[in-house]
Amino acid sequence: MRTGEPLPSVGDVLAALATGLWHWDTAAGLVTVDAEAARLLGLPAEPVTLTEAQTRARLHPVDWNEITGVVRLAVAEGTLAEVRIRVMDADGSILRVVRSRSKPSFDPERRTYELIGTLQEVTEPTPGTAAARSAVTGDWRRSREAFLLDAGRALAEARSTAEVLRVAGGLSMPGFSPDGLVVYGVEGDRLTITGQHGHHPGDMNPFSHMPLDTDYPAAEVVRTGQAVYLSSPEEYRDRYPATWPLARHFGRSSWAFLPLTAAGRTRGAWMAAFTYPVAFTPDERAVLTTVARMLAQALSRAGAAESERELTEGLQRSMLPSLVPEIPGMRVAARYIPTGGGLQVGGDWYDMIPLPSGRIALVIGDVQGHDVRAAGLMGQLRIALRAYAAEGHRPDAVLSRASRFLHGITHARGYDALTDLRFATCLYVEADPATGMLEIARAG
Repeated sequence: MRTGEPLPSVGDVLAALATGLWHWDTAAGLVTVDAEAARLLGLPAEPVTLTEAQTRARLHPVDWNEITGVVRLAVAEGTLAEVRIRVMDADGSILRVVRSRSKPSFDPERRTYELIGTLQEVTEPTPGTAAARSAVTGDWRRSREAFLLDAGRALAEARSTAEVLRVAGGLSMPGFSPDGLVVYGVEGDRLTITGQHGHHPGDMNPFSHMPLDTDYPAAEVVRTGQAVYLSSPEEYRDRYPATWPLARHFGRSSWAFLPLTAAGRTRGAWMAAFTYPVAFTPDERAVLTTVARMLAQALSRAGAAESERELTEGLQRSMLPSLVPEIPGMRVAARYIPTGGGLQVGGDWYDMIPLPSGRIALVIGDVQGHDVRAAGLMGQLRIALRAYAAEGHRPDAVLSRASRFLHGITHARGYDALTDLRFATCLYVEADPATGMLEIARAG
């Protein structure tokens, strides 16, 4: 180009570089491409505006779904959205692989995105070369998809916080696996260590109960809800000089700190640390972000389930009696075992009642259902039955009165006769320790 000649247009430069331009407005649901981008999508080489459905039809369905996740991640981190996309031809074969780079913007009021970016064909490297080993190829993509499916399934099946942490510690990510993992929780205004993998006991003590206003990556992630990626020790030291001395002796080279967000609330942070340098490409960040989201959901479910179990088991224990320690001529023992699943609370009960005659009443019963209402009715019925027994009634009379009591409280509350009324079964034994005689009545 001679001095003084006009510069070529941006479109001419991009066309010369085999790079297309595109614009996607999710509010309008339209994608506009220039001639080169149209060619890369397998269309005639001329500018055209496509609907989202028409655009989606040109791309591999898995890649289309991935685009939305990468866009959200880029908006959250204020970075470029970069993703590799397989363009499909009419018979479902892969026509070519293209790389899309864009800068997305988000309208929080309309909750829509607008993206302007480039599209360029990816030339796959020669097999066996260093470039081939490091490239994000279809095999890597399939490995990543398989990994995420396996990780999601394993985390979904974890039933306790300990199981979730054990699954997280055993995750082997395709192409890059951390050797140190830490899950941070929040207690008041301080970080807590919920679990860790790859560290010796006591190694993480300096990071436990650290104030949230500390200049530490995990604390920043909890405060802001934004991920922090540190690709080198120098970057860690420059960004977090106050806490770098605590992290330095672990001998790591790269770190990723990601928010654990569930139900729109950041409940902690997840650290993945690597002994070798990691560039944290958009693909690697997408994998880490997806794992962090699954981990947050799994921890939230496990925590809720553990709280529920503790509450319901406490409720059930509070309704079960204490056995009379010593009765001449008798030895009494009881064991209560929930069936498992659900709330593990219901209408089952047993009781041991000292009677005015000196005899002992032994009771085992069940109100229909395995829910909180069954447990509530059971508690009332048990108290009523104890009261009738304490009045000195015979076993059949005790059960008759208890039956009328149950009928009265269920009908008095206006329960639907078909769906809400509960029945109960009961075995009532009046035992005479002196003679060994039993008088038994059954109901239900």
